[in-house]
Amino acid sequence: MAKKLDKVDVVTVGVGWTGGIIAELTKEGYKVVGLERGGDRGTEDFHMVHDEYRYAVRYGLMQDTSKETITFRNKRDEHALPMRQLGSFLLGEGVGGAGDHWNGHTWRFLPYDLEIKSETDKKYGKDKLSDDYTLQDWGITYDELEPYFYKFEQITGISGEENPMGAPRKNDYPTGPMKSTPILDRFKKAAKNLNLHPIQMASANLSEAYENPDGETINACQYCGFCERFGCEYGAKSSPNITVLPTAKKNSFLMKEANWSK
Repeated sequence: MAKKLDKVDVVTVGVGWTGGIIAELTKEGYKVVGLERGGDRGTEDFHMVHDEYRYAVRYGLMQDTSKETITFRNKRDEHALPMRQLGSFLLGEGVGGAGDHWNGHTWRFLPYDLEIKSETDKKYGKDKLSDDYTLQDWGITYDELEPYFYKFEQITGISGEENPMGAPRKNDYPTGPMKSTPILDRFKKAAKNLNLHPIQMASANLSEAYENPDGETINACQYCGFCERFGCEYGAKSSPNITVLPTAKKNSFLMKEANWSK
């Protein structure tokens, strides 16, 4: 028999980046509960995490598809079959979700991306695409989203530098670009000689210690190289566990472990 819980304003299914950001509604006085199939964890759980076989090969931070999986199909008329091995789509499990094992690359959409149908029609004509294309504009423009892109960058302390070929920015990145290396310096010099525009990629692995607007501290990257598929034991890779979730917990955010198979 189903167990009836007290009513709250918001319930999130999963406590990764999306659930964690929504959990910050607690700052406005809302009652929020997050349901997560995996247990709680934080930076201390990633100490000695540099076990490549466990995490890079056996996907220790990800959903075990041999026990519980999702279905996938390429076309509408295909039968959806279970995925029993993970490929590039790496499902997180536990508090923080895929935000624990992501590599930290952080890009903004370009204005074109959000108005792709209109821009395609403008360039090639309205009759260029046949009726069976499902291409659509998002219904929201880059200018409308720009303040929210920056708010996310502030919360997570994104490190980066101006990209002359990127989307327009009203503010600099919260922290400066990551360190360069001799081989990167040679690459940049060669690229500039070809009139290209090399940049240090925007990164959630921070170039310096940073305190975000909520008072949460993100530490400086140690350049160990264990980012994607690994958790960061230094607390230097922005994840829900060290940014939005600690803030939400200070405001009575509750997490409950859920077993979907029951």
